[in-house]
Amino acid sequence: MQTPITSNLVVLTGGPGTGKTTLINHLNDRGFETSPEVARAIIEDQMERGGTALPWDDNDAYAGLMFRRSIRTWQEAIQSHPHTVFCDRGLPDTLAHRRLSGLPENPDLIRAIKTYRYHRVAFVLPPWSEIYKTDAARTQSFSEAVRTYVVLCRTYHECGYELVEIRKGPVEQRAAQILARLKL
Repeated sequence: MQTPITSNLVVLTGGPGTGKTTLINHLNDRGFETSPEVARAIIEDQMERGGTALPWDDNDAYAGLMFRRSIRTWQEAIQSHPHTVFCDRGLPDTLAHRRLSGLPENPDLIRAIKTYRYHRVAFVLPPWSEIYKTDAARTQSFSEAVRTYVVLCRTYHECGYELVEIRKGPVEQRAAQILARLKL
């Protein structure tokens, strides 16, 4: 799509249940700025309010909310923090979700992905069956999580990001892999 510009926003991505949020929280506990995942927040908000913008109800509306909230989260992070910010997912995740769901490509989303850029290196957490759990907001099977991982990797590469896979292990070791790569 486009060569990424330099950005202080670093994406951690991967399928559901791979330990992304645990890793983001660990980095935050270590003093790094972080940006939470919008997808899970939307699901929890919609369930609490009785809304229908959910992947299993009105998936197109859900993807639209993901798109808009991802842009707002990007803008808030880039404006508020001059240093590295670790993001729990990024705009390409929304594109991957649309593809996984069979939703039509959204030209506005493609333009936004070209405009709202993250650090050129994105970190991906692979499927990990030993820690995978479902809950009210995470309803995908493990095989769907694996499929999500594959589509995410393809999508991030297509969007011009270099993906670095984080090895499975204790959260401290996973964080160390990221910090070493970024020289932080």
